[in-house]
Amino acid sequence: MNRLRSSLLRYRDDSGMSLVELLVTSTILVVLLGTVFISITMVEGLSGSVSSQYQEFQQALPAMAPFHALVAAEVEPAPTVAGVPTPGFASIGNFSLTFYANIGTAYNNTVSCPSTCATGGTTAGPAKIWAVELDASGQVVTDQTTCNASLPCSLQVRMYLPLTGLSAPGVSSCPGVGTGPVCQYPPPQTGYRLLANVQSVVNDPSSVDGSGNQDNPIFTYNILDPGVQGVYPTQDLTLTPAQVHNNQVTGLAGLPTQLLSNCTAPNASYPTPGSACPADYVQSVNIDLQVAKPGTGTNGIQENNLVVYRYAQSPGSSTAPYQYSATVG
Repeated sequence: MNRLRSSLLRYRDDSGMSLVELLVTSTILVVLLGTVFISITMVEGLSGSVSSQYQEFQQALPAMAPFHALVAAEVEPAPTVAGVPTPGFASIGNFSLTFYANIGTAYNNTVSCPSTCATGGTTAGPAKIWAVELDASGQVVTDQTTCNASLPCSLQVRMYLPLTGLSAPGVSSCPGVGTGPVCQYPPPQTGYRLLANVQSVVNDPSSVDGSGNQDNPIFTYNILDPGVQGVYPTQDLTLTPAQVHNNQVTGLAGLPTQLLSNCTAPNASYPTPGSACPADYVQSVNIDLQVAKPGTGTNGIQENNLVVYRYAQSPGSSTAPYQYSATVG
């Protein structure tokens, strides 16, 4: 037994691991630690991205949701007279849009109506909606305005309710609803309700493509001209940012150009409804909102895009498409 113990002690080696074994072990540990570090970094990055996207959607969705309902319910503020409508889209632009929506009110917006008006009467008329991009100082953007992550802009959606009580207590200023000749609304900078205020908007009016056209508008538009049977077919035309910027559309009913702001009854010069009054035949609005949020999207930009179509006709009306409906508004 003692001889065996002596033999074992003789061959026992106290020198430890060899250099090769140490290198192999160290390499394995470095690889494992690197893998763990990468995994932690990815989890943290994903967590930050999800958090940023959640924050972005928290502020962007309140703007996008009203737009879907409001643009779909877009109506003309006055009945058509002698074949000439009052277009529901009062103005269209790449970074601003003004239109009327079938969400009027009763008497909570009167300026000279006694308190008794709140208990009865007719609906005031359609609301005016103004969606506009503002610069860092709160001014409406221009072609020279720069909007980026370092100098972000904002998108405001404002609602103006039609005035009542101007001519008599409880009487609306809107034709077809009250007795006034035109719908009257408060001034642009006052008297509105702020429906949404999206911060860190980076749709940049000063950014242009190789042809000098604005390349990341918030709003783009589609015109559906019903044409004239047997003469001009129905036309579906997407307006380019350049056409919107220059207030000119080309190609409707074979015409070289037509002002988007023009609105007359169809005639020899403008034979189709869409060519005679282009803004009244805007069928859909595409909204592409780009918001700067660290850790989201490409280059820190989160993009929300949706297309909203107008109703085929005013709710509850089979004879007056796009007209305000008091039963709805």
